[in-house]
Amino acid sequence: MAVAASVDTSPRSVDIVGIRLDVLSAGQARAWLRGALADPWDGHCRHVVTLNPEYVMSARIDSRFEQAIRCADLVTADGIGVVAAARLIHGARVTRVTGVELVEELAKLSGEENAPLFMLGAGSGVADDAIRRLQEHQPGMQTAGVWAAGTPAPEHDSPAIERIESGRARSVVVAYGAPGQVLWIDRNRDRLASSGVRLAVGVGGALDYLSGGIERPPEVVRKFGLEWLVRLAREPRRWRRQAVLPIFAVRVLIEAVRVRAGSLANRR
Repeated sequence: MAVAASVDTSPRSVDIVGIRLDVLSAGQARAWLRGALADPWDGHCRHVVTLNPEYVMSARIDSRFEQAIRCADLVTADGIGVVAAARLIHGARVTRVTGVELVEELAKLSGEENAPLFMLGAGSGVADDAIRRLQEHQPGMQTAGVWAAGTPAPEHDSPAIERIESGRARSVVVAYGAPGQVLWIDRNRDRLASSGVRLAVGVGGALDYLSGGIERPPEVVRKFGLEWLVRLAREPRRWRRQAVLPIFAVRVLIEAVRVRAGSLANRR
């Protein structure tokens, strides 16, 4: 497909136990987003996935989810476990680029690049509160609307697309959780592009943090990527989702040993 010259569509990728991850810094990710929203535009809607260990383990048993991640234009490391896995298996230095950071950057770019931002999903009133708080730091932010009444089910695709098109959105963040948000974007990319959308990102619970509905952990906790532990303490019912983390860790260790053994064998 034709690609706008301003967008680097081919960052180096590595394999995290069967699932793709792109290797790039936070600065490179910001430049990539700007390029996707800047003119000239090639008529395609680009898809950004924020990868964490739960995504990896789910995608390993869900072929549609895995295919959608593989076909995305950019896959960033949202979870510290993914960052550690890239380093351990491949020696790759990957920077975390979280859903919260992506929404904040898109809010900034909405004004700088004349790229109105639409927020889809999250709970009632959450996106509205997130916008109000974002505008306190980004007064030039341009919004294209919000819609919280829908779901990632196909029957809600058309109502969502109609609202997005009506708001003349250029970027869309989708807060339906995984795998729903990733599958929704993958399924609707052509319709989004026809509506003028250049970029769509699945952001999970990012809007809950940005709205103030869930208190964001202290910076020192975020620095070490332990937000998941704080949220688990606040919401113990999430333990079922977090139960895959030990399995992920074991698979990463096995893969790291396999890769190193193969590397040593090739040197002989």
